[in-house]
Amino acid sequence: MPQFPDIEPIAPDGVLLHVGVHKTGTTAIQAALADARPDLRANGVTYPGKLQAQHRAALALLQRHWGWNTRGGSVLDRAHFDKLARRVDRTKDRVVISSEFFCEADAEKAAHVAESLGSGRVQIVVTLRNLGRLLPSSWQQYLKYGLTTPYEAWLTDIFQSPGSSKMSPTFWRRHDHAAVIDRWVSAVGADRVTVLVLEDVDRSAVFVSFAQLLGIDPTILTSRMDLTSNRSMTAAEAQFLMALNARVKKSMQWEEYVRYVRRGVALGMVEGRTPGADEQRLVTPDWALDAAAEAGNRSADAITSSGVRVIGDVDALRTRVPTEVGSTEVPTELPIDAAVEAVTTVITAARGEDISTVDQAKALARQVRRDLRRKKNHD
Repeated sequence: MPQFPDIEPIAPDGVLLHVGVHKTGTTAIQAALADARPDLRANGVTYPGKLQAQHRAALALLQRHWGWNTRGGSVLDRAHFDKLARRVDRTKDRVVISSEFFCEADAEKAAHVAESLGSGRVQIVVTLRNLGRLLPSSWQQYLKYGLTTPYEAWLTDIFQSPGSSKMSPTFWRRHDHAAVIDRWVSAVGADRVTVLVLEDVDRSAVFVSFAQLLGIDPTILTSRMDLTSNRSMTAAEAQFLMALNARVKKSMQWEEYVRYVRRGVALGMVEGRTPGADEQRLVTPDWALDAAAEAGNRSADAITSSGVRVIGDVDALRTRVPTEVGSTEVPTELPIDAAVEAVTTVITAARGEDISTVDQAKALARQVRRDLRRKKNHD
């Protein structure tokens, strides 16, 4: 598949602010940047902090709850953002910052971010995909916050009254792509916004473009583009997580849910196994694909007339995703290896071990599978 055209680097003291949007491969980009910190520093580029992304700074700036309001969720201290701004101010070389939560900033907060990071230094990069392709993974992301609503009912909620969903009130703040870009254009000007349309291009294209914007050898990032899989769940895995949410959510605090369900069960199933080709995938109904295409068409029109630099095919945002072939029946069984991965990550968490990389969980899962095979051979 094709690459993007070459892009000139930002200024030697520029700040590249990647604002998402959500579900456009942001985790893979952030994992590559985080792992490459020593190489970036050697090339005059700073990726601030020690974590994979600058989510805490973004959430602190937004001042919105992370987690459940009444059971352990919290609003992060504004100091997280202020610390990032001070670090950027002290850094005279290139800086790159990435958090998809920045795309949720309203016009006032976007302007404040730009001013705090240096209005004359900031260049915004927005990664976009076709809305119809984002729907399954978006629903699954909300499942990881404890959602218990089936896929089609959730689709009905977000499309019936766009912008006023009670189940997922942040969805259109993230995925009204034209509005996201308009807010950042208002903050920095159209000449400082670049949109990368990640449709019909090679998977490495976004890593190459980021490297070019930072003025570094593309292999620094492309060699790290497989650090995370972050694949979508199968229909059975998603059904399992939704049923589990319904069973345990009300009895848990947010911190427990994150440890045992979000980072345990969900991460274990996704990171710890590769689904079989015959496993049922999530199917988006035709009416929702039609609605997504209409929204994408409006966004493409607005982006085209906004004056921002668009890399890639903006018309790909208009495309109506083909009708999906597959069963829409609710799965009733979960593959054994998926269950093993889910359980082993919970065991790892219960032991108080670090499951952020799930390396230990994977090792334990492999041991369980070996034991199962031995037992089968002996029976």
